[in-house]
Amino acid sequence: MSKQEDKITRHGVPKGQRTTQQELLYDPEVATPSHAEYSMTMAHKMATATLCTISKNEGNYPYGSFVTYAMYKGNPVFLISKLAEHTKNLVSNCKSSLLIAEGGDGNPLALGRVTLVGDCKKLSKKELPVVKSIFLEKHPSARFYVEFEDFDFYCLKVESIRYIGGFGRMSWVDKKQWFVAEPDPIDSFADDIIEHMNDDHRDAMTILCKKMSKAVDTTDATMVSIDRYGFEMSAVTSDGNRPIRLAFDNEISTSDEARMEIISLVKRARKTN
Repeated sequence: MSKQEDKITRHGVPKGQRTTQQELLYDPEVATPSHAEYSMTMAHKMATATLCTISKNEGNYPYGSFVTYAMYKGNPVFLISKLAEHTKNLVSNCKSSLLIAEGGDGNPLALGRVTLVGDCKKLSKKELPVVKSIFLEKHPSARFYVEFEDFDFYCLKVESIRYIGGFGRMSWVDKKQWFVAEPDPIDSFADDIIEHMNDDHRDAMTILCKKMSKAVDTTDATMVSIDRYGFEMSAVTSDGNRPIRLAFDNEISTSDEARMEIISLVKRARKTN
């Protein structure tokens, strides 16, 4: 998918509604994570997923199983038992995919997920020390069985990436973009920032929507996401809840930097006539 198509997918107006309701109420060129960055952030954030292999014993049908994983050089790694059905399948046919999905309230189809497709093979001994350390940092409880002789580390070498960020946000991510993408540095404390803003600063976000977007009739607003480039809000307007995204002046990597950037935007909004 081209960059232009990617922008349309992320910011384009929804189909099947009146034109007045379809109008985007913020700048479509606002700085936004790429689908590769969204996908990589999700892959690093989650710890469990569904591994799909080709069944050795059941007529070559796809076989899905619950697994724990960690990310290593852009590829998911697994510590799996030789006795597991998916391991037997991989020995016979290394073609596989991993479905990583977000959890949360509301419509599950509106949540993000990414599917990684490629060959999944047993790792070489020279890579084991680093992979073992990474995996145990993500899954400390695996220390109990990591040295068992019937457990091995496998790695899915990513060849294709399918990202779905909810309704209207989807693409096949370019492989080169995937491997250079980095997880969002503020993802681990984004929920705390969102909770704080929604509990204590909804008046400030209402001003931001009214003064820095086309949602001039906003009566209330809540933050729904935040990343290194900016944040998204849900503005209550006469046409219902509308998405509003604003960008920071500077890319952030800490909660203090997020606070300073938000304060700067609010000060600017309050000076706007």
